[in-house]
Amino acid sequence: MAVVMTLEVAGGTTAQYDRTNEILGIAGEEGAPPGLISHVCAVTDDGIVVVDVWDSVGSLDEFMHDRLSVALAEAGMPPTAPRVSPVHDFFYGTGKEPNMLVLLRLPHATTDAYDDLVAKLPSHAGNGAHHPSVVYVAAAEPDAVLVAALWESEPAYMEFWKRELLPHVDNPRYFVLRVWPVHACLLARPHVGA
Repeated sequence: MAVVMTLEVAGGTTAQYDRTNEILGIAGEEGAPPGLISHVCAVTDDGIVVVDVWDSVGSLDEFMHDRLSVALAEAGMPPTAPRVSPVHDFFYGTGKEPNMLVLLRLPHATTDAYDDLVAKLPSHAGNGAHHPSVVYVAAAEPDAVLVAALWESEPAYMEFWKRELLPHVDNPRYFVLRVWPVHACLLARPHVGA
């Protein structure tokens, strides 16, 4: 089963991120670890955040234990623990440039509630074939549903929010929305089974 890995690194820098990739020998799709489906690093208010989609927890664990932990330490990246959650929904949209990472957390939501909501959104029809994001993933966390999506711009996301999402949300203030500029992105584009 595919998984989402989220790593928020307070105090982490893009220089440390770039050095980590250099140590790992990853330059775009060249040297990408087996099982990695999509990867994004975005710049937050106090560091960086990395969001990956992997084909399985086994592929992620192998990469983290065999290669990543050593490279992060060598690059001087502050220690942090990843969150790993099963993929519930994943697709590539019609967007072209992955410039912004949008993380939307739906506290106390279930995957059934998520499914009910997105069933009302025209852009989610046909497994997201007409969705305006570049790539979109929803993960089932123990106490929430996490949506991570790459968008061409914050205004493009806000237009989608106003046009499609907001009319179907009873109380949007319960959503936790964070939007950050993308530093680096890798999209392998294989089929992902949720």
